[in-house]
Amino acid sequence: MTTRSKDDLFQILSNSRRRYIIYYLSQADEELSLKELATKIAAAESGTPESEITSEERQRVYISLYQTHLPKLEEADIAVYDEDERTVVLTNDLRESGFFWMETAGESPGWLRYYLAFSVASWLLVVGVWLAVPAVSLLGWAGVALAVSLGLSVLVTLQYLDERGESDEETGGYEMLVE
Repeated sequence: MTTRSKDDLFQILSNSRRRYIIYYLSQADEELSLKELATKIAAAESGTPESEITSEERQRVYISLYQTHLPKLEEADIAVYDEDERTVVLTNDLRESGFFWMETAGESPGWLRYYLAFSVASWLLVVGVWLAVPAVSLLGWAGVALAVSLGLSVLVTLQYLDERGESDEETGGYEMLVE
């Protein structure tokens, strides 16, 4: 993959049409025809549905993509434009590694699942004390409150440490652009 300087990245992203190109290609996750891409960008710029874009509006965007923006993105090794087929696609490297705002991190540890399991366990404690289940009722309401607050504190701390560790390991993202 081509290494881009921060200045190159800012120059590439300085134009909204190039940002739209990268965005729509990353969303499609496949090649788009230049006509489709021009229609999507014209619709986004005018704030109207794609079905209401006139051929003149599309043609204006089409020409600027063809003459200006796609050559810049090809030169930066971000997109590939096939002149014969008139299709555009992100480069393989970019599809695999992502551009700094694209989510490319591995699987999360499932913090939502942990919180859900903790919530269920907390409710079981509450119901156990309320129904006077022998082993649980020994805790009492103060014990349930203490167990829930300590458990939540531990869970939040573990999530914080995990996410902090992930951000320290990342080399991309916004932080890369401003370091």
